[in-house]
Amino acid sequence: MKKAADLARFRKKRDGRGSGVQGVLIIDKPVGLTSHDVVQKIRRAYSVRQVGHAGTLDPIASGVLVLLVGSATRIAQYLQEDDKEYHLVLKLGEETDTQDISGEILNEADPSGIAEDDLKAVIDRYKGTISQIPPAFSAIKRAGQPLYKLARQGVRVQVDPRDVTVYSIEVSCVNLPRVSMKVVCSKGTYMRTLCHDIGRDLGVGGCMESLIRVRSGRFPIDEAADLDQVVNDPSPERWLRQAADGLGFPVTEPGDEDLMRLISGTSILCDDCSRDGLVSVTRRGRLIALAEAHEAEGAVMLSPRRVLEPDLKELFKQTDK
Repeated sequence: MKKAADLARFRKKRDGRGSGVQGVLIIDKPVGLTSHDVVQKIRRAYSVRQVGHAGTLDPIASGVLVLLVGSATRIAQYLQEDDKEYHLVLKLGEETDTQDISGEILNEADPSGIAEDDLKAVIDRYKGTISQIPPAFSAIKRAGQPLYKLARQGVRVQVDPRDVTVYSIEVSCVNLPRVSMKVVCSKGTYMRTLCHDIGRDLGVGGCMESLIRVRSGRFPIDEAADLDQVVNDPSPERWLRQAADGLGFPVTEPGDEDLMRLISGTSILCDDCSRDGLVSVTRRGRLIALAEAHEAEGAVMLSPRRVLEPDLKELFKQTDK
């Protein structure tokens, strides 16, 4: 019965809350919730099934979680490419199976004899492009199953190392066994693994004690909304940002005829576009498509690359109200 009720709620008409909603939502995720928990809450708040995120956060972590609502889920891959900034605490002397403080302790050692200069020298090795082996307790999937579920069943899967980039690491406080750090890194960089590897290199082990994502791409934490405020707001649409905001691409708004041609797969002339690169195609702020600008016979043309809103007839009715 509950499943049927959920389906009925998601099948609302386009002129009400539901499938017509589109936007980017920046949430300050609280500790204790999974990213999927947050997605479920937002689905209920907006009565829409299409909700995704641009980069997961573990339950132990808090901070910026970029959510995509409605047809904006189709731009997830572009936002996932963005770099991230974290504030974290490394606890030396404890190695756990999850590589963070929530896991089972595997090894312990006394880190009190570590000199601060030696600590910073080891940390400096992790600046630049490094190789990481993702943790066994991660959301990476094998045969459709997240590794963390397999790990809880006692199944360990060999994961290949991957290259990631750490643009900067700043040690902000050393109070052994704890080391506070600020890290700016590429997508796919595991802070838990960074803590584990630093502890290993120091010979005492280490794990992540806390983590705050303070920025994801163009979105800093001071622009993030409180989850409870959004969920309990009778008009949650006011928290949504335009889907084009986080992309950083030039924006163009063709007339109706050109817009219809573009989403039908035909290239159009674009007088206000630069000569190359992706462009956000909008109508009154709503992201309709992503197109690629290119030069052809002395003119700049736009060719469609990803269409978010194929039903323009219905959309024109909504935006012309």
